Amino acid sequence: MSLRSHLVYTALFAASAVAAPAAWAQVQEPASPAQEYPSPAGEAQTPPMNEAPESSSAASAQISDQKIEQFADAYVAVQTIQEKAASDLQTAKEPAQADQVKQKAESDMIAAVEKSGLKVDEFNHIVETMTANADVRERVAAKLQERQGGG
Repeated sequence: MSLRSHLVYTALFAASAVAAPAAWAQVQEPASPAQEYPSPAGEAQTPPMNEAPESSSAASAQISDQKIEQFADAYVAVQTIQEKAASDLQTAKEPAQADQVKQKAESDMIAAVEKSGLKVDEFNHIVETMTANADVRERVAAKLQERQGGG
């Protein structure tokens, strides 16, 4: 997958992940089966393999407030580009015209990310971190709400 295609897919994922920032504050980690269904007395319980609370907060601390600010700026710009491209794609009459719209949107999204001060791989890293780290999701959601006049 090319860098451009990866950015487009990542941006689309980010758009879906950030579409409901207010809901993120209410997202809770799912309970492990051991928490939902306690084992009978006397059976040893093994902790879930995927629990690593220190790594979650460590990942959040590794993303500076400045990077979160830059990500929010880039996200808003990318979302605007995506909305325009979606509208333009609906009016495209020829496949070649649709391809041109997609290519322009990809170029514009890359430029928007870079204009924010982030590299494309930094943008993608923050998106990936958001999927696994509620603190990062909440920090991004707060910045986006500020930009939308909600905070």
